[in-house]
Amino acid sequence: MPLSCESFSSRLLFLGGLLLLSLFYAPNATYAGDSTPFTSPSVVNGAPPQLAPVNPESGSPTGNNGAASPSTATTGDQGQQLLQQRLEQLYFEIEDSVGKEPVYTSGYLLDLYRKNQFNPLWDNRDNINQLLSAIAAAADEGLIPDDYHLQALTRYANELKESTSLAKLVEYDLLLSDALVLLGQHKRYGKVDPRKVEEKKNLEATTPRSSPIDTYLTAIKTGTVRATLDKLSPHHPSYVNLKEALAQYKQFAGKSGWHQVPVGESLKPGMSDQRVPAIRHRLTVTGEYRPRGGSVESNLYDDHLVAAVKAFQARHHIEPDGTAGKTTINAMNVTVAERINQIRVNLERTRWVIHDMPSSSLIIDIAGFMLQYYHENKMVWSGKVMVGKPFHQTPIFRSAITYIVLNPTWTPTPDIVKNETVPSIVNDPEFLAKQRLRIFDSSGTEIDPHSIPWKQYQGKFLPYTLRQDSGKDNSLGLIKFLFPNPYHVYLHDTPSKSLFGRTQRAFSHGCIRVQNPLELGRLILANDVGNLTTVERMDQLLALGKTSTVILKQSLPIYLMYLTTNVLDGKVMFKPDLYSRDEGVLASLNGPPSRLELTTQVPEAKGQPTNQQVKIDKAIKYVQTEKQNPPEPYAKDTL
Repeated sequence: MPLSCESFSSRLLFLGGLLLLSLFYAPNATYAGDSTPFTSPSVVNGAPPQLAPVNPESGSPTGNNGAASPSTATTGDQGQQLLQQRLEQLYFEIEDSVGKEPVYTSGYLLDLYRKNQFNPLWDNRDNINQLLSAIAAAADEGLIPDDYHLQALTRYANELKESTSLAKLVEYDLLLSDALVLLGQHKRYGKVDPRKVEEKKNLEATTPRSSPIDTYLTAIKTGTVRATLDKLSPHHPSYVNLKEALAQYKQFAGKSGWHQVPVGESLKPGMSDQRVPAIRHRLTVTGEYRPRGGSVESNLYDDHLVAAVKAFQARHHIEPDGTAGKTTINAMNVTVAERINQIRVNLERTRWVIHDMPSSSLIIDIAGFMLQYYHENKMVWSGKVMVGKPFHQTPIFRSAITYIVLNPTWTPTPDIVKNETVPSIVNDPEFLAKQRLRIFDSSGTEIDPHSIPWKQYQGKFLPYTLRQDSGKDNSLGLIKFLFPNPYHVYLHDTPSKSLFGRTQRAFSHGCIRVQNPLELGRLILANDVGNLTTVERMDQLLALGKTSTVILKQSLPIYLMYLTTNVLDGKVMFKPDLYSRDEGVLASLNGPPSRLELTTQVPEAKGQPTNQQVKIDKAIKYVQTEKQNPPEPYAKDTL
């Protein structure tokens, strides 16, 4: 970020003052919270310290059970001063790299080293080995090891094997720390900022993130670097299952994946075609087809292969009719590399929210057209949903259901009125009567529809409000569920029940239509402790036919998620990218990391909460306005 001359000069003066103060540090510094003086071997007679031989492939040493340890030559006043100087230059953006390697966590590093009296951190060779192994293992979670300076660390280790210098040892120490923090934060919260790649709102954690500095410092001091990083990865079953799916598809890739199936006319059961052996081979690779012993392969599309095709279709959200048509063949021809990337994208999406899931919530799987209701970490209800068409996309966000409306009326949005209702009225003068739509002016007075020159409003916004009376044929059915959001999106019933029989269910204008929503409403009320509207009372209100509002005593968190891959009953499910959102996430996932937001720590005053991380220039918003309670345990098998 460019600095003005005045700002630059003042910062240099500030840094100079800090450096002068650092000259007064004692030669034998102590760790924060540790009374034991920290001492390390220093340079003897001008000769560099002896470092263990380094493996050029991994950057790890080939002997002495560890890697090159940078701090052996960076202790004492000179090393402390140089570390502090480099950290402050990085923090105040006077510099943004170490050598030619970008530094991503400068805001964290300054506090990390401050708590260690600006002493080097990586004096334990085993810690370096643990970090390097964790970086390599990042690929198992769909991350890219080179994002965490793997090549640079290997290069530094090799250079330090040949000769050492104080500056290079400091740089090595800083890059190791940057890799640790960046990898830990990516495992915990994801690499990609979802606000930049998806129409995503309010999926941030419901409480401020705790500072990770103590966690990382403790890991280094106790020799538990790998265990700490492993713990930061989600351990939720949905995430673990996706990791296993990624490993499985990497195994497919290691065996050259699968061959393409030639495109042609739709294959129906009983037909013969030269492509049948190719389909058989393709489905053998991924396990849908298992050859029968002693059978002779032919070009006949027999029942055994039809069953395998149906299993493949069900796993890829295609109508399982057994016909190998264009959609099915295209899904078979998606390469193993593309499927691996699809899994990686959804591992990233899962990292965005999985750590902060409450014990009770509703999960809307937009791409999978499903709703799941979890109560006290158990799935107690699930059902099909319809979501927005590709040009009326259902947005991604998090909120909380606060009330339910029984026998709702429906007020079409201005866009629906302009684009659909007015043209229908012009074409059919009886449309309003058939749909039981009434018209009101801004004062709430009902208007005679025959007094309105409808043709004049074609393609224009109507200065009136239309309202459909409640009833079974109402567009919202008999119940709707409301939660605050800027999109006017909610859950509701629908009179169009037959559409739930389709595999692809993108039919709405953005709201979510729920199959059997009265069952869901009864269950939510039954679990809403203290609510005077019992299930019996709800049924009575429905029978009266009058529009009634039921306020929930406990708001129920709801997540509208977009996942194009998940694992269900041990099977990897691939869904069409309905809204074409995977590409943006993948591009950011494969791109260079973003620098983590600079943070400042809340002063550790007596009687005040400590170790809270505060983001600079970022307001924290909550669904609830009441005092935040500690996060509840994660729901199980949520996504």
